[in-house]
Amino acid sequence: MGVKKTILRTISKEITFKDMFTLFYAAKRAANLALVTLENYEDTKEDFLNVFGRRLLASDISDSLVIDYTLYLQNKGLNPVSVNTRLRTLRTILYWGMDKEYIVPFKINLVKEQEVIVETYTHEELKALLKKPAKKEDFREWRMWAIINYILATGNRAATVRNLRLQDIDFQAKEITLTHTKNRKSQVIPLSSSLEAVLKEYIRLWRAYAKPTDWLFCGVNEAQLSDTSIHQSIRKYNHSRGVQRTGLHALRHTFAKEWILNNGDVFRLQKMLGHSTLEMTKRYVRMFNEDLKKDFDEYNPLDNLSKSFNKSHTVKQKSKKE
Repeated sequence: MGVKKTILRTISKEITFKDMFTLFYAAKRAANLALVTLENYEDTKEDFLNVFGRRLLASDISDSLVIDYTLYLQNKGLNPVSVNTRLRTLRTILYWGMDKEYIVPFKINLVKEQEVIVETYTHEELKALLKKPAKKEDFREWRMWAIINYILATGNRAATVRNLRLQDIDFQAKEITLTHTKNRKSQVIPLSSSLEAVLKEYIRLWRAYAKPTDWLFCGVNEAQLSDTSIHQSIRKYNHSRGVQRTGLHALRHTFAKEWILNNGDVFRLQKMLGHSTLEMTKRYVRMFNEDLKKDFDEYNPLDNLSKSFNKSHTVKQKSKKE
């Protein structure tokens, strides 16, 4: 009988956490990560050093140190979601250091989060928002109507919508090319028939003379919509239609909810939402679990088969008596 050996991996390089981060940051910049992602790395590094000192050696980082940092974040009053956001960023940095053998490997666990029910629009609210504007309405009204239709048909984020150009809409192939996504990877998604009709009318009325490289949803001055302006626009648009809910992201959640309730498969939903892993998509399924229970017997295969078999059996019994 052989003796089981435990191999302990040790570090081969001695370096401070600060210097290790400099190398990590350079590698991520070279990988062309988004500026906001790089800023998150920088903020987390500074916060970590403020707690444990700027002379902290990478080799001194262990699971107990990360636990202390987690407690520090919780004592600051951060909720579990915010704590995990910071821990995920730190985990990316430290796992890189482990891979480069600056840190002895260990697992970094997140804190338990309470599942939050996300905000979605009701069917009554959607009916009010999707009502086509009158021909006399101005460009802003038509643009917001088209944007709301677009998000409800694609589930795209606001940042993706702001970066759409006319050339990204291929009516012949019935495809939309997304060049600006959260993971910075281009993506091609289907163009639904209903959205095709909406965009054709919007373009015919307001963007007929624009160049293919111009913004699809622009400001009145033809400039790109800013993040602030698009959120201000939906607030004004929704209130004018008697809808108090004004979240753009809630439209994305509504897309996911309706997709699930209409029995759309989770893998295509993942692609449409641009999730890098299936885990986030599965969270939507869990969050809308109560809605899935409605009329469950009507769609459940076993219930439908049982009804069919019972009906057939009843017919046969009657036939015998007759």
